[in-house]
Amino acid sequence: MPPTVSRRVLLRSGGLVGLAGLLAACDGSEGPDSTSPTGAVEPDDPTTWPPDTTLLLSARRRVHGYLAALEVVEVPSGRASRLRDAWEAQLETVEQLVTLGGVPLPAPPTDPVVAAAPDDTARTTAPADDAASSTGARDDAHRTAGPERPPADRLGQVLRADVTEALRDASTATPTHLAMLVSVAAQHAASAQELGAAVDWPPLAGPRDAAAVPLLAALRPAVFGLEVLAARSRGEERADYESVLEEVAGLTRQLTSLAGRAAPVPPLGYDLPEPLADREDRRDLAVRLVADVAPAALTTATRVSGDVAQLTGVARVVAEAVSWDRRLGGRGSPFPGMTAP
Repeated sequence: MPPTVSRRVLLRSGGLVGLAGLLAACDGSEGPDSTSPTGAVEPDDPTTWPPDTTLLLSARRRVHGYLAALEVVEVPSGRASRLRDAWEAQLETVEQLVTLGGVPLPAPPTDPVVAAAPDDTARTTAPADDAASSTGARDDAHRTAGPERPPADRLGQVLRADVTEALRDASTATPTHLAMLVSVAAQHAASAQELGAAVDWPPLAGPRDAAAVPLLAALRPAVFGLEVLAARSRGEERADYESVLEEVAGLTRQLTSLAGRAAPVPPLGYDLPEPLADREDRRDLAVRLVADVAPAALTTATRVSGDVAQLTGVARVVAEAVSWDRRLGGRGSPFPGMTAP
């Protein structure tokens, strides 16, 4: 199983920065401490900020806009709750990284990235049942309900459009924050799809050559395992596995081609837990198989740093893994491919 990229490492490094600043404040000396990573930071001078700060602030701005828009568009409550939890977790982490670098947070944007329609006509709703009439609630049920809410895909379109900018930003990031920024962009791409505005990815350009090998090491077992699960299932369950299998197998063929001569010869098979006679066990294995793909993709990010086309390929793989996980009943993550602190 490929190693996951941990946010804890990122936050630990930020915590050391904050500790250094605290010790400097306690030594009684005057003026900035040249040994402190935050001692030379000037809030109004971005040239003095720690690396990647402007990238983190851009990510913060985008996520703030999505959270505001989530209150405006028409999204089923369960889906809205999942997206809100994920984006709030992203916001918390990004803001912590900025402040630990000694940079104060600017006021967040207040306008949603999707505006509500003007309230030109009153909308009414019918009573839910006869009980509404018997309790005198009929009039309340017919009162105006405010402006029509834009459909969910309006927010999805904004997310989709922002993916290009986010990945362009990530291509300039240091190794410290590169994987996290790619992970966040991939989560937003997957969210756009969930909201009805799937990202139209360009042809897969990477990772290629040796950088593709760790990803193949996760994709090939997933293909094998899903084939076995499909063969041992029936009906709707089998259709679920076959649907995901088709996409995983197609991606594996593309990555094998991109790896070229660096691609190792695949083994004849892989060990799987037995007996897999229970539907719940089979579903759990399917989720675990696709869960290995996103972290394997992120391990390649630093190897293709600076190459927007290849980083876009990495983000696409992570986003597709998020989609597979959701379709198979996984719980998802605000930072797909990374372990939570």
